[in-house]
Amino acid sequence: MKFTITHAYPKDTETVFNVLTDESYLMKKFAATGGKNIEIPVCAKTNGAFVISRKMDLPSNPPGFAKKFIKAMNPVSATDTWQSYDGEKKTGVFELNVKGVPGSLSGKLTLKPTKNGCDYIIEFDVRVPIPLIGNKIARLVEKDTRTNQEIDCQFTKKYLEDL
Repeated sequence: MKFTITHAYPKDTETVFNVLTDESYLMKKFAATGGKNIEIPVCAKTNGAFVISRKMDLPSNPPGFAKKFIKAMNPVSATDTWQSYDGEKKTGVFELNVKGVPGSLSGKLTLKPTKNGCDYIIEFDVRVPIPLIGNKIARLVEKDTRTNQEIDCQFTKKYLEDL
């Protein structure tokens, strides 16, 4: 299942990129979206890319049919790899894995200039290879992701206002 979320920010791509790759901001943002036991082992330029690797426990509220696969608190590991970040338009990819849950969440990241600042475009690809209920779980992942991304967007807008 694929879906896209776009956040419009009132700052240029360079400013937003610097915030999105700042470890202090990331720790605060992940905590604001309910993350616990947050670790960021990598947040640096590595081999020509900017890599952010993180681990944390994230809350979820799965319905009864999904509780066998998704717990109330789930260990998550993720990596963002910004391959192109020197120009106005910045692009990257991400992968996110939930320990003990079959499936994956990956996608593309884009920061592109607009008249009023920039758009942060996140293209998601959710794969849950479980017969019969995989698509239902993928829709739950999309719903949780959209909720978390709205919190993330509001947090980031406030953070950018305070710069």
